[in-house]
Amino acid sequence: MDLGQIDLSKYIRLGQNPLGLGHDADPSSTVVAVTVIGVVVRPRSTFAALADAPRLSLGFAAVLGSGIVALALGLLANQIGGGGAPGMIASLLLPLLFLVYWGAASLIIDAAAGLSARSGRWRQYLAVSGFTFIPWIAYGVLSVVEAAAGASTVAQSVIAWLTLPLLAWFLYLTALAVFSVFDVTPFVAVAMAMLPDAVLLFLLIVLLVAAKL
Repeated sequence: MDLGQIDLSKYIRLGQNPLGLGHDADPSSTVVAVTVIGVVVRPRSTFAALADAPRLSLGFAAVLGSGIVALALGLLANQIGGGGAPGMIASLLLPLLFLVYWGAASLIIDAAAGLSARSGRWRQYLAVSGFTFIPWIAYGVLSVVEAAAGASTVAQSVIAWLTLPLLAWFLYLTALAVFSVFDVTPFVAVAMAMLPDAVLLFLLIVLLVAAKL
């Protein structure tokens, strides 16, 4: 085993209840924390381990936890920047939006996988893809720093550009999740990872056009 690799298998086994009795032997929070570290340090091996032993509860906890942390950071950034009620409402909706995107993306990607006879793994993908939302926590941190830097400053412009690598990180993690679950080529994994955003953007355009008719 690679010395730099974080072995998640023992944590996943401890988090399960093989007898089906009582409560889990190890709190899920511990498993989630270890998995989050693995996603940051060793994303490829971590997603492979998640795909081998998928747990939907862990994926849900990762998405909801990311949404709650992003909510708190959004409220803080809104308070510092004086964004008012619109910014506060947008922040409060983040956990719900994260969950909706999580579910919709899994269905869209699973449907696309049907073209190569690999559909029907949407539950497994849900369990794995929950940890792809970690970059949005970093995005929330940048939003706080950007608000603290003040408007029309050089620091604010630099911080705004730093959001692009975070978007690339999110796409990379999503592609790894697709690759681990659906066993497709890296090129196809990247294309499938981009598909949910393309579909949602298309639907948004359709709604905007319909609203003007």
